[in-house]
Amino acid sequence: MQLAVSRSSTQLGYILGMSDRISHWDRLHEQQRFRPVYPSEHVVRFLMASRSVFDGQSPPRFLDIGTGAGRHTKLAAELGFDAFGTDISFTGLHHARKRLHQSGFPARLAQASTLALPFRDRSFAVALSYGVFYYGTADEMKGAIAEMRRILVPGGRALVIVRTTDDYRFGKGKQLGHNTFQLEIAETNECGSIQHFLAANDVPVYFADFSGLTFERTDTTFANRTGVNSDWLITGGT
Repeated sequence: MQLAVSRSSTQLGYILGMSDRISHWDRLHEQQRFRPVYPSEHVVRFLMASRSVFDGQSPPRFLDIGTGAGRHTKLAAELGFDAFGTDISFTGLHHARKRLHQSGFPARLAQASTLALPFRDRSFAVALSYGVFYYGTADEMKGAIAEMRRILVPGGRALVIVRTTDDYRFGKGKQLGHNTFQLEIAETNECGSIQHFLAANDVPVYFADFSGLTFERTDTTFANRTGVNSDWLITGGT
């Protein structure tokens, strides 16, 4: 008997696209170089500053959206946060769980899309998304930002790292929309991925529901300064 399930072509495309993304990231997390050990100094500074804000209270709940192999979730646990992590990659979460257990921390991890976090409203004091939200379309980035805002408590803090329009990947592929491209470059593992980039005037629009918004740019050159990795470091509160 055939089940009578009706889905639009858009829904089917999204489901298949998500399945492809999971497989893609599972393959990458099988390689050790995609499981970095040391945390970003930007994240270290953010968590240290956030810890001082919530000093004296019960351990603040922290969510790492797109935890990968768990380097920043582990850092948050080491700094005294009640740390949680999500990722679409089962393989990434396997390594994150192993890393946390080896360090003596509980592994509060869940496989989940950035668009559907499995937590109640106002569940976390601090949230992080490091290099995740730019994978997808503009609407997907906006949806992920809204989900992050949803799970933060009043007075919560967030750090988001996304790519700028000066990043070397920008424009190198089929344009699908405003500042959105399906990459066609061979220099990275990201060929075929859909990425959305932000210009400076986009940031306040996308993060309009956050208070105290600040954003800085960080650039790292490579290949004798012929290319640049360019990111926005965006912090905001609720």
